Formats: sequence, C-alpha cells, structure tokens
Amino acid sequence: MLAPNINHNNWLTEHDHPAVSLPKWQQQVEILCDLYHAKNALIVQCTEQSAQIVCINKPTDSGLKVGLQLDNSSLINAVIASSSFGTNTFSTTEFEDAFSCFAQVLTLQLSWPDGRVFGCILIGDPNTAQASAASLMVIESVRSLVQSELKHVYLMQQLQRLRFQDETTQMLNPYGFSLMAPRQLSLSRRFGSHAGFLVLEMLDNPHLRTAPLSQAQKARLLARIIAESLREADMSARIDENQFIILAFIDSELNLETLITRLKKKISKEASKISIIVGKSFFTPDAQQSLVPMQQAAENDLEQQRAQLATKPY
Repeated sequence: MLAPNINHNNWLTEHDHPAVSLPKWQQQVEILCDLYHAKNALIVQCTEQSAQIVCINKPTDSGLKVGLQLDNSSLINAVIASSSFGTNTFSTTEFEDAFSCFAQVLTLQLSWPDGRVFGCILIGDPNTAQASAASLMVIESVRSLVQSELKHVYLMQQLQRLRFQDETTQMLNPYGFSLMAPRQLSLSRRFGSHAGFLVLEMLDNPHLRTAPLSQAQKARLLARIIAESLREADMSARIDENQFIILAFIDSELNLETLITRLKKKISKEASKISIIVGKSFFTPDAQQSLVPMQQAAENDLEQQRAQLATKPY
C-alpha cells in the first residue's frame, strides 16, 4: 500500500491543524455578519459524502451550530455545483434542508490549492441594500485568508507525505513503514487475522545485465506489481535499494505461499527482466512479537534463500 494521498476528508473541527486558526475564522464570520447586517454568517466544509459547519457567528434556534453535520444538503450541493468565481445568491424556498430558516443566502465558494472544493462562506439573510463594493472586497479578503491557510495545510501534508515515502517508487520508506505497520498489525490482531511478512530482493542476475532498464525503472516496476497484488489492508515499503517488504493479513500460511506464487507469476509476465528471491515469516494472531523480530524472521529466511541460490548455477 502506498502512503496516502492528501486527505481532503478530515473535518477541521475534529482534527486540529497548526496551519489553521479557527478562532481567526470565527472572527471573520462575525465581521461578515455585522457588515451585511445578516441573520448569520458561517463557513461550511464539504467532503465527498457530507458537509459540516466549521464556524458560525452564533448558534441559531433552528439548530445551526459548529460541528453540525449537513448530510445531503440540497443548498450545499447547489453551491458546490455553482461557479467558483464571485458570490452567488440562492433563495431557500427552492431547498428543504437545514438552511430553510433563511429566506435567502449569499455564498462564496472556497477551494483547496489543487482546485477541489473545500466548502463555502454562507451569509444568511444579508441586507443586500447595505451591500457595497467594499462589502465584496471584505468577503473576498476572507476567502483569501481561509484559502491561504488551506494552502499551508496542503503544503504541510505534502511535506509529511514525502517524509514517509521512498522518492523513487512513492512507496512507504523504512521510516514510514516502521511508524504505520505496528498500528496496522495491532488492529489485525484485534480482529484475529494472521500476519505474514515477505522480503523481496531484486537480484543481480548476470544474464540480465544487458536489460534496457535502469535500477530506478526496475524498482518502480516492481513497486507497481506489489501494489496491484495486495489488498487494501496490506502494507508494503521499499526498505533498501534492492529490497521491498510486505506485511500481509491472511487466513492461513497457505495464503502466504499463494501470495508469493501470484507475485512471481505477475513479475514473470510483466517484468521478465527482473529476478527476485523472497524471504517469508508467518505469525498467528496470538503471537505477541513486535514488528522488528517478525521482520527479522523474514530477513533470516531471505538469507537462507540467498545461500541456497549461491550453490546453484544461473
């Protein structure tokens, strides 16, 4: 499994982030509410499945408050589908959802740096007669402030992701694997899953030295094959220039042998210029060993495979 991509689905109200100042966002919605003489002003975050209120100038009798989940909100869906440029005004008579307490709403879309919609600024029952060019400048400045902090969230997540990833293959590196694998192993034990470790090593086969593939190309090719051969819960990493490790959750030791066979067959079919040896170790759910000795057992088996191979001609 590769290190995760940038996660757009973490609620800011539930996952504190050093790049985001929610008190500052709160101040901005209060300013907007006063500026527009509105009933309410709020910032809403959207994900693929839902939406949530991040900030609101004050709770409402209708139940609008920070942290409120807005599932299948027709108004929010309309805002997301609208243009991301400039403000839009919606009459809530078209929608039957949490925002029906307003006669109309003024909205401005908010985006992540990659262009995905983050959510929106929403002003309930603004006094449009009081609105002016200055008002639009203020709401645009609020959008700039919010989006600049989202950019910092994005950049910090990217930097963190790079720390966990091998630069060549984009798989987990040894550091990323050592941090993430123990948690996954502990979770699997709780559900009674058996665990298997595989250590794959690319060999320097004299017959393949003329192969038109660089070391980096072979590593990327093998990384892709490994990723395509594993289930979502399994983990893999590049732990050395020529070595890869797999932590697989299986029903029996036979399944581990099946995985090895599947990998070798796929490599033979799609990467015939790559030659590998595999070391393995298998553990039942009641094994209380930590990650390090379990990994060491697979590496010891790899050494035995290498020693046996040394006695055989190519």
